[in-house]
Amino acid sequence: MNYLKFTLSILLCVLLASCGANYTKNETILRAESLLTSFPDSSFHLLCAIPHPEKMNKADYAAWCLQYTHAQYKLYMDIKSDSIIRIAVNYYDNTNLRKQSGRAYYLLGCILKSNKKNKEALLALKKAEFLLQNIDDNDIKGLIDSNIGSIYLEDEIFSQTLIYYNKSLNHHITSKNKKYQAYAYRVISDVFFRLNYPFKRVMQYSNLALQLSKQAGDTANYYSILAQQGELLYNRDYARSKEYLLKGYRFFPLLRPNYATMLSFTYSKLNKPDSARFYLDIASKNTLESKYKVAQFFVGAYVARDEGDINKAFNLYEKAYSIRNNYFEETIRNQLYKIDKQYDLTQKEEENTQLKIGYRNMVIAIALLIIIVLTISIILLVRTNNHKKKQLILAMEKQQLQHEINVKMTENSQKRELLLSKLQNKVGNTLQFNRLKMGITIPEKQDTFLKEITKQSIMTDTEWQYYMEEVNHIFDEKIKNLQKTNLKLTDSDIKVITLICLKLDISDCCSLLNMNKNAMYHRRNIIKERIGIDKDVDLEDWIFENLVKQGLDDNS
Repeated sequence: MNYLKFTLSILLCVLLASCGANYTKNETILRAESLLTSFPDSSFHLLCAIPHPEKMNKADYAAWCLQYTHAQYKLYMDIKSDSIIRIAVNYYDNTNLRKQSGRAYYLLGCILKSNKKNKEALLALKKAEFLLQNIDDNDIKGLIDSNIGSIYLEDEIFSQTLIYYNKSLNHHITSKNKKYQAYAYRVISDVFFRLNYPFKRVMQYSNLALQLSKQAGDTANYYSILAQQGELLYNRDYARSKEYLLKGYRFFPLLRPNYATMLSFTYSKLNKPDSARFYLDIASKNTLESKYKVAQFFVGAYVARDEGDINKAFNLYEKAYSIRNNYFEETIRNQLYKIDKQYDLTQKEEENTQLKIGYRNMVIAIALLIIIVLTISIILLVRTNNHKKKQLILAMEKQQLQHEINVKMTENSQKRELLLSKLQNKVGNTLQFNRLKMGITIPEKQDTFLKEITKQSIMTDTEWQYYMEEVNHIFDEKIKNLQKTNLKLTDSDIKVITLICLKLDISDCCSLLNMNKNAMYHRRNIIKERIGIDKDVDLEDWIFENLVKQGLDDNS
């Protein structure tokens, strides 16, 4: 029993350890969570209205940290510190609340990524991906994959970028989220362009992104895609390129220097030098990325050539080619370095993954084995205890029954001996009386003696009735039941049957009942006739077999 308690205690500890954390039941936090997708600003205000959230219990505070950070991220707030979200990460880590833990790691990854900590961000996002793999939360899983893909895109590891953006796209197709589908199609189109895929396929994905962003009502993404198509078409269809770039230029003021460079180029190709010069002056006043800087010098050369300044055009061409060559060499070197570094990282990740899988499988196998052994042990202990309990109950019942039988047999034996003793005493007195009666000759003394002896020794009718009831009780009501089933039997017949049950011989029976032997034999024949047994059957044998012996067997 002690071993069973110890085993159950171990199982209880395992269950408690795996279910140690709980999610919040705070109505305000749950309300804010329900508003998060459609109305993140309302969700944020609800969470901010909670006074001193750090004083809440651990479950509520962890939930507040999770939803508060998520609302900030959805509202595009600049989150510099990851201290708040780490409270949720630490609380939900290694618990059965995998959905909350996965979201916490996702938000931690997003914050680290926005703070240019791509390595730590990638690890957090990978952990979020693992935690949510069996959770029905496709939008979050799609966003996790798109963030991982964007990290690879920054490092120009395009093969991994495509893998994760395609995974992201599939999740958002499952959730029917057109807004996020549009983002995925847009990035895939951009990667196809960088990898020199057929231009038709590049535009196919870009048009899908444009169509879905329009259906989703995502105006910012819609005009961003249009401007991107303007860049894709800048050397193919100058008129369309100029049209799309102008929309981006007007919609995104902060990006106007970049768009101005491309617009200057398209206007120069469309033989509109004044417009080309206008946008070139805007681009020249701002610091641009290398690729836009190259375009700026090329456009400046085209404009100078159109204005007749050949020397300026030549110098600008020379600067453009020089910057482009330097940029190209730097890009190639960085790409080779990243490929080599990524190869080493991939090999290391594969080795670590194999070790983790092996260790995890070993832990799972050991845990399952322990659970199986404990379960079998508990079952065997329970069955053994139940079997012992049943055996003990049966033994106690058997002992109780045997005790009752012994007590009853002892009582019956004592009663029978007492009754026989009384009857024998009465029989002896009666016999003595009858002998004395025959020897007394003086009539006066005879009458007095008879009265006195009769009073002391001879059984009265009341005593006869008492003794017959006692004998009937000893033999378990067999005699009375015989009279009930054979209504012709008289009380005199029952007296004879009672004396036979007590094993008195025929002479003693005749003396007790004041009968001669002929009268006794006649009475016995009448009894056999009234009972319905054959005349050749001995009455004493029949009574012994059906009343005496059967009564004794029932008592035993």
